[in-house]
Amino acid sequence: MVLDVLERPPRSSKVPDEQAEQDPKAEDKVLISGRVRASVRKRMKVYAAEHDVNLQDLLDAALDEYLAKRKA
Repeated sequence: MVLDVLERPPRSSKVPDEQAEQDPKAEDKVLISGRVRASVRKRMKVYAAEHDVNLQDLLDAALDEYLAKRKA
């Protein structure tokens, strides 16, 4: 009996992003990795919950503001 080998579909480097699907004008997002202090994460989660934003959008806005202030 010959077994057919199932090929896996090629892996995509893109992570699905629900917001990008909703807004076709949204810029492509890429995955980055880093660590923050537990206290910073807790403050982020509280702020995000109080202002009805997700952590990804909060982090993106915070980094963008930080870099803009430094003209980067």
